[in-house]
Amino acid sequence: MLRNIDTVVFDLDQTLLDKYQSSVQFAAYQYEQYSLDMFIPDRNEFILKFSELNHLIMSKEEVYRKLAELFKLDRNLYHELLADLNHKFHHYSVGYAGLHEMLSLLKREGYKLGIVTNGRDFYQRNKISALGIHDYFTDIVTSGSVNIKKPDHAIFQIALKHLRSIGRRTVFVGDSIEADIIPAKELGMFTILKAKDALSTLPDAICDDLIEIPNIIKSLESN
Repeated sequence: MLRNIDTVVFDLDQTLLDKYQSSVQFAAYQYEQYSLDMFIPDRNEFILKFSELNHLIMSKEEVYRKLAELFKLDRNLYHELLADLNHKFHHYSVGYAGLHEMLSLLKREGYKLGIVTNGRDFYQRNKISALGIHDYFTDIVTSGSVNIKKPDHAIFQIALKHLRSIGRRTVFVGDSIEADIIPAKELGMFTILKAKDALSTLPDAICDDLIEIPNIIKSLESN
């Protein structure tokens, strides 16, 4: 029996947006813009540490607090760097290869598309707009806008309600087993883990190439 999948919901960071490459490019910009060579002779050391901290689950204030401590930056510079990140990080957003092609194909095939992402509302939406993908989506739910974070089922349920869909007609695509795959499966969704060489048996499919996703969804419908 053909399953009727009509909705595809995505995580943002490390699923559609290459957070690591975005962080590297932004850190390189800040190092030059704020003459951080006065404090940190090795440019790559700052880029590496910024990217590493920005990949962890912590506030941006904490990221810069740790950088200020490590590299002995003065307090005024800490505030300037943080404000600059809030206003300009999205300009350095890098999407994964095949992003637009994949979303365009899903849209043409009639799927309703959504995003569920943890993060501050303005910050996540700025990145989505900078990637040029905002108009593909019927609904975007950020944890900052609803004060609920993944893996809480409630944030997924908000998206399903807005998209007028139900779990068994929805595929969720994300990079985290704990925050994306487990709660989506618990709500009856099909799941695709965005990962390379993952061994988990929890998701319905694993892929690292966005352009494969439309075909994977077709195979999920026909299995």
